[in-house]
Amino acid sequence: QEYGIYHLLMCRGGVADADKPEEMTNLKVVETRFCKFPEEPVQNRRRGQGRGGGANGAEDEEEYISEGEHGEATGPASWNGRPRSWWRVHNQLGEELLVREGVSLRSASLRKVSPGELVQQAGHARTLTHGIAKGCIRLPVRPSGWVTADATKAGGPKFLVRASVPRWRVVWPGGKDGSGVIVREVEELNSGEVATLHRGDVVEQAGPSVSLPDGIVRMPVTSTIIRRADQENAEEGANGHEKRPAVSGKTAGWVTVDASAAGGPVFFKPVAEADRNEKQQQRRRRPKPGM
Repeated sequence: QEYGIYHLLMCRGGVADADKPEEMTNLKVVETRFCKFPEEPVQNRRRGQGRGGGANGAEDEEEYISEGEHGEATGPASWNGRPRSWWRVHNQLGEELLVREGVSLRSASLRKVSPGELVQQAGHARTLTHGIAKGCIRLPVRPSGWVTADATKAGGPKFLVRASVPRWRVVWPGGKDGSGVIVREVEELNSGEVATLHRGDVVEQAGPSVSLPDGIVRMPVTSTIIRRADQENAEEGANGHEKRPAVSGKTAGWVTVDASAAGGPVFFKPVAEADRNEKQQQRRRRPKPGM
């Protein structure tokens, strides 16, 4: 501002015309701050597939995780989790968890996650190594962004606690023609059929759900399908204890969770909620004493 843009440009032109050392005669200089580089593509991702890859997706390949534009010194973090692990925002936080664009705490805010809600780990955790936030563990989450998983080493709280893979039960009774819930290859509603589910069947969630433009909620599921008949047989011979996995498997297909926004039914509910509702309905149907 002291010299004015005109004089600064004249100085720059004089520097550009100066003789370069022989070692730099074939080199050119560019100001990278004004360059926009494309994001590195996910390696080996096949074309024509929706989010999550589908039945034959390349999910076994590690996803490319962008750390954002704001460079911040980080290192490997000691974090007991791996890609596709599920974590719950601590119920006692009393505040929403902020999802930022990059690993840096200065990067842009993308969205907020309320206490009690789940997030899925996308890649390996990183720890901040400098500044007042030194020691904070930052975690990449799906479908995008980074969250602070643990800030105890910087005097803050632990934001995430381990959660098991979300399980959903089919609550739709089915069509008049006996049709059930269709598992399709990818997110699109017109993609190929993979399997058919019926009331009482249970599936495991493979990744974040997606809302279509018309409000229909779609969700990727794993190949783990627990049929209602199998559940009843297992209950007869088991003591009721079950070890729940904490990491989702590969996506096997997509289902519609809720189509009520488009005038359709609710197809799935979380297992705990569905079972609770079913028990309440059974109590209502139970005859009262003396009747």
